[in-house]
Amino acid sequence: MKQGHDSSRPPRRRQRVGGPEARPPARTRGRHANPGVAKRGRGRSAARSVEAADSTAMGLTPFSLTLQRILKRDRALIAQLAGSLGVSENTIYRWMNGQSEPRPTYLRQILEVMPEHRRELQEAIEQSFPNVLDLPPVGELPPVERELYRQVLELRATIGQDDSRRWQMIELIFEAAIKHLDPEQRGLALTYAELMPPRPDGIHSLYEAEIRATSPWVTTQESRAFLGSTTLAGTAAMLQRLQVWSELDREQRHQFVAEEFERSACACPVLFASRCSGVLIVSSTRADFFSPSVCQAVNEYALLVALALPESAFYDPSLIHLRPMPDIRWQREEISRTFVNRVIAYARRFQLSRPEAERRVRMEMEEEFEQLAPTHFALSTERP
Repeated sequence: MKQGHDSSRPPRRRQRVGGPEARPPARTRGRHANPGVAKRGRGRSAARSVEAADSTAMGLTPFSLTLQRILKRDRALIAQLAGSLGVSENTIYRWMNGQSEPRPTYLRQILEVMPEHRRELQEAIEQSFPNVLDLPPVGELPPVERELYRQVLELRATIGQDDSRRWQMIELIFEAAIKHLDPEQRGLALTYAELMPPRPDGIHSLYEAEIRATSPWVTTQESRAFLGSTTLAGTAAMLQRLQVWSELDREQRHQFVAEEFERSACACPVLFASRCSGVLIVSSTRADFFSPSVCQAVNEYALLVALALPESAFYDPSLIHLRPMPDIRWQREEISRTFVNRVIAYARRFQLSRPEAERRVRMEMEEEFEQLAPTHFALSTERP
């Protein structure tokens, strides 16, 4: 008898190896009975369950987890995807690690550049970013919201003072347009350039009266320029139809000098009863921004701007005889440097209100700039 054995206890009952009692519990059987067979039996669903649990613990979305599984942190695959999307490799790593989320544009592009994984990627995207794939494709827009029309008509009907009505309505329209046209805030500028008052021989330029913009543009009240016959806005005013410019179009009939950050632009005349008050200009940091649906939206916003203006702001097209104006960058510097001081001096000298003094100074500066324009164009043609 071995040491420590209690003879009073009954002997342990031996179980049959092949009987039901020999089977371990399901959890034990899965771990110990036959690991190879169990692993094959569970298949992908078990692996995904484990990965999903790990992703939850790490705070990763199904999209990040799926991207990791597809790319396997392979530098060559990551570099290939980054190149196809036009982003850096670090951006792909951040998406994989859950440190940032792709824009809707990139989520759609990923499905296109990785067609062999489209189904699992789409499922992961829908789980991680609900409804994002229901947005319109790149380059297409939903129509201008009906609620904006209602708000514009309400302001038109309830505000009696012309200046107040104009300011409030344009503020509303421009804010809605920026959110609608550039929801990802990649860079957009909206400008309403009004026709300057007629001279004896007609209207010579437009003036940037209202500007709203997102980064990278910075605008100030004191640096608004005059737009002449050689600008996109001037062409739209003279031809009385929408004009589009892009740096990608090298064969365009009219060549325009782009401003800083501007890679494409659309200019639409603001019309009422066949008369024109000015031009709505939309500028983008993207060269391929102005698809047909975007141009249609710009045209609708121009119609709404027309409702913000009194009838006296509209002129017969026969009065529009635009002249060339100096380089816009030079204008902005000159206006920023002198405009405010000239307005203050004018108001004091002639006992005028600030708005009236500004109007007269603009008239003087328009005439001065028009006289300087030939010199500017001569200098520009002499540059190598």
